Amino acid sequence: MTAPRARSTPSPLRSPDRSPDGPSHARASANRATRLDGLDLARGLAVLGMVVAHLGPPHPGFDWTRPESWSAVVDGRSAVLFALCAGVSLTLMTRSRPEGAPGAADLVVHRRRVLVRAVALFVLGSLLIALNTPVQVILPTYAGCFVATIPLLRARTRTVAAIAATALVIGPVCTAIGRSLLHDADDPIVHGVLLGAYPGIPWWGVVLVGLLVGRLPLRRTRLHLVLLAGGITAAVVGYGGGVLARAALGLPPGTASPSGSASAGSAGGSEPASGTTSGAGAVGGLPDAGPHLVPKGGGTLEHPGIDWAGLTSVQPHAGSTPEVLGALGVAVAVLALSLVVARPAGALLAPVRAVGALALTVYAAHIVVHAALDAAAGERWHTGWTAALLVIVGAGLLATPWRRWLGAGPLERLVRRTSRSLDGPGPRSRPH
Repeated sequence: MTAPRARSTPSPLRSPDRSPDGPSHARASANRATRLDGLDLARGLAVLGMVVAHLGPPHPGFDWTRPESWSAVVDGRSAVLFALCAGVSLTLMTRSRPEGAPGAADLVVHRRRVLVRAVALFVLGSLLIALNTPVQVILPTYAGCFVATIPLLRARTRTVAAIAATALVIGPVCTAIGRSLLHDADDPIVHGVLLGAYPGIPWWGVVLVGLLVGRLPLRRTRLHLVLLAGGITAAVVGYGGGVLARAALGLPPGTASPSGSASAGSAGGSEPASGTTSGAGAVGGLPDAGPHLVPKGGGTLEHPGIDWAGLTSVQPHAGSTPEVLGALGVAVAVLALSLVVARPAGALLAPVRAVGALALTVYAAHIVVHAALDAAAGERWHTGWTAALLVIVGAGLLATPWRRWLGAGPLERLVRRTSRSLDGPGPRSRPH
């Protein structure tokens, strides 16, 4: 007599093909089972932080006694958190299926999807740039980092870690040299992706750190504490090391190179970002403080040297190793805290998690709102907290029911469908 066949239990990481409540219920159940609430929370904090940085009051620097300067806390650091979460998402999108490691065909599908997604993000970023707002749009650099990460999706962890460390340490130096040699470059790839407010090489390092974090068992509380400690340590080493280096060089503790590109944070900017100095014989405003780069245009360096003021700056968007490492440490710590508190906080943080799940849509929408306010009312609408708070509250009120009843946001759906447009039969993408 043949024993009855045991019914297989569907994997919690894959949605069943059928559900008694229909396919939409099955997809919703799969989303709940696979999404990391903490990642959505961190991504939501990153997007809302960028809203504050872009629409909030201009600030010369942070001062507890001046509320108009409080937006400096999120300036620059929110964008780094956004990029870190992007790297984590890349891992979650392309990880092995539960039944085993993907075959060569599956890996090709994953790489193709990431490539098409990068193209879609670059196009969307270009459209947002065309709105001509003061916001430095991160999406083109984001797309470039995606493309550069494709060969490393299945690379060994130690290889990815070595490349990430190199990008974070050497990247700012390469950026400074490139900005000097190509001082007049206006090419959207060279200037916008590699040398702009979000320089490609160090930001690629941030995405690669996210790729590594995504490989960790992110549901374990002990790991959350390790990430929190590691993030705090990196922040102290980055910002503290930058301040100590500047003191050793005789530079002011917080200022950047005087002729660097404008900050990409708030509309008014905080401090100039690092780039290249413009006057001979001065670095960071100090005469004859040391060797420096002096670009004269035309693609030449007449006074080769090192821009110590720029390369040791800890100001937001400086792009220096101390600033990027410090901001990355803050981002890792925020991600760890988000993983810890996301579930216990429950409904209290649901609007922020919803914004994180619709991060691309909310990010694009706030730039469109910025452009509309510029056209309708000029700068008086985004030189204070009013516009920023209205957009934050509006984003939460709209994203929460949308996420609850409709799932992915409109731009998320568009990018996902675009990334699958060249697919034949292959693995289904995971929610992330």
